[in-house]
Formats: sequence, structure tokens, C-alpha cells
Amino acid sequence: MSYRISSIDFEDFILSSNECNCWQHNIPNDLGIIKSNKQIIEDNIFMFKTSASINKKLEIKSFSKVSGLCIAINLEDDVIYTDNSNSSKLLFKKDEILIKYVNSYDGSIIFDNSTKTKSLCLVIRDSFLEKYFFKGFNNTKLLRKNFQNHISTNIKKSLASYKTKILANELYNSPYEGDLDTLYLQSKAYEIIYSEFKDIFNLNKENICTCKKVKFNSLDIESLKKAKELILSSQKVYSISDLSKKVALNEFKLKLGFKELFNTTPGSLVLEARMQKAKELLSTGEYNIAEVSSIVGYKHQQSFTVAFTKYFKVNPKELIKNRTYYF
Repeated sequence: MSYRISSIDFEDFILSSNECNCWQHNIPNDLGIIKSNKQIIEDNIFMFKTSASINKKLEIKSFSKVSGLCIAINLEDDVIYTDNSNSSKLLFKKDEILIKYVNSYDGSIIFDNSTKTKSLCLVIRDSFLEKYFFKGFNNTKLLRKNFQNHISTNIKKSLASYKTKILANELYNSPYEGDLDTLYLQSKAYEIIYSEFKDIFNLNKENICTCKKVKFNSLDIESLKKAKELILSSQKVYSISDLSKKVALNEFKLKLGFKELFNTTPGSLVLEARMQKAKELLSTGEYNIAEVSSIVGYKHQQSFTVAFTKYFKVNPKELIKNRTYYF
């Protein structure tokens, strides 16, 4: 089933420079509700906090003249975005970030049954981009050409970094009001923008890097960054083999890419994740050493004990005896 949102009220809400900061649309026949809250970070940066509760599988079509660089972070439930301007159809998963440069938006969002979504979007106008973005981006001509032809340019789509996810949630759930809220939102929004601009500029430089005659293209580099984020932020402890399959990059490229891009190895980060998880579990007093050893992926308790003692300079038994021990 498809449904088109009337663009007039929605455009007034998006394009207005006034603090008309709330928009709500009830979809007929009890199909769901969409809400959006707009806040002005500065003259050229707008923030939209949008939530939707959809009761049935539904495609919502819309058109708006919003323009600029859009940094969107999906905070809850997967959706599918279609963009008629560049004929793209993207699965936008929870905790992913999508950055695109648009002149107008003509597309749709496809919701699955009983979907509840939350997303945060920063829209950055050209005046800000001229000063801080275009000079550092290595294919500005393509951006401008597509913009003139009303074609959206997808710049980045990946798992959001742990830092960006934290900042996005802090922005979405600001605990303040008034002037303090304004200051809080500005600081967090600028931090996301700085971090993502820096990442895009680095990706431009790294687009093709040659490491001992092995070439890494932009997709390989995105996979390496995703692998690093999975190790550092996931509750699951990954083996190198599992990680390789998860990011669709062979183990050789994974290991070599980590050394070249991050000056470390995936094994070192996996070990760090295992040890930190083990320390956390042992400190709760709810698990014995054998249980923790199994949880963090060791087949033999003795191997775990040796690794833990070497990493923290203390035997896991001593940690259990004295839970006030600090590292």
C-alpha cells in the first residue's frame, strides 16, 4: 500500500527559518503517525528529529524542495529509502548513517509491518558548505553538476561510528531547555559535522591506497572502518574469521588494511574487546572464571587465564577475591 504526503505543509515546515518546530501527520485509516521536530542550530544548519509509528506495511511518497547536505542517522528500526532523482533504493538500517547532497527530494520511505522509527537529520546549507566542505571534497564538480540537474549524490552510507551514535542520541534526547538547550545542541551538532567531514575528507585521500601491491578501494576502506567499529562497540566478541565474513572482506585484506589504516591489527582490537568484556563480567560477581572464559570465546580456561594475566598484570582469581581492584 502506498500513500502520498501533501507537500505544501511539509515544505513550509522544512523550509521556514522560523521556529515553527513541530509537524505531525496522521495517516488515514489508522495506518500510523509521523512526527517531526525542527530546531535551528544556526542560520545554515537545521536539525530534524523524526519518529514514525506505522501499523502496516506502507510506502510513503513525498516531494520537497529541501536542499543542502543531509546527514541522517537511523536510531531505531530498518526502513527502505527510494530516491527517484538518482534511481536509488537503499536499506537504511538501525545505527547506520547516510550522507547525501540534494537539491530537492522526490522519493519514498518503505516501512515494514509494525515499524517504529526514530531518526536524526542535520541539513546543512551551501553557505556553510562553501566555507567548510567544498574545498576539502575532491569531487565538488560532480556534486555541483548533479545539484544543477536535481540529482541527489550519495556521499556516504555505513555503520555510524560509536561516537556519532552517542552524539545523535544525545541530540535526540536533549535534557535541557532555553539558552542552555541551544548551546548543548550546537556543541553536539558541530561535533557530528566535524567528525563526518573529517572522515569524508580522509576517505577521499584514501580512496585508492596501495599497500604492498594490494589495492584498497573505497568499499574496502568502508569495510575496514565497519570492522573496527564492530570490534569496539558490539556486545559480541568476534573472531577474525567471523569479522571477515561480517564485513565481506577476506582475512588477508582485513589484517593488512588494519595495519596500514589504523596502525594496529584486528587481533589486537579483538583481544582488547575480549579482555574488557571479561573484566566486566568477572567484576559483577555473577560468573566464575570458566563461564567467563567460554563467554569471551576461549575453549580452554587455562588459555584465558594466561591471556587475562598478561593483559591486566593480575590473575582473574585475584580480581574475584578483591572486586575493588582498579585497572
